[in-house]
Amino acid sequence: MEKVALIISMALFFGCSDDNPIPGCYQESGRRIVATVEKVNGTLVMNEVCGFIIDPDEQLDRNPIGILSPCNLSEEFEIDGVRVVFSGFIYESFETEDICADFFEITEIRMADEVQ
Repeated sequence: MEKVALIISMALFFGCSDDNPIPGCYQESGRRIVATVEKVNGTLVMNEVCGFIIDPDEQLDRNPIGILSPCNLSEEFEIDGVRVVFSGFIYESFETEDICADFFEITEIRMADEVQ
């Protein structure tokens, strides 16, 4: 019985890896996650074309346009010019698209002045 419990525990432990993130946005358009962003500083900006975008303080891997269009920004963060610390997934864009920001899904966000 102990061996069965050990095998189940090991399966759960190794099966819960973050190596393969589970996407929550853009599945209807068949987009893949191309990069993961962890605790980056940036500014939320209201863009007339894109809506609210995140302007990161640094160039991110696989972020060709340089700004991010989050699919799941909550209303509490819809403040033009607010500084944030955020994490999430950058999704691929297709060559035939004319986009104003890179596709992005927020996995974590907080105001930059909040103590963590």
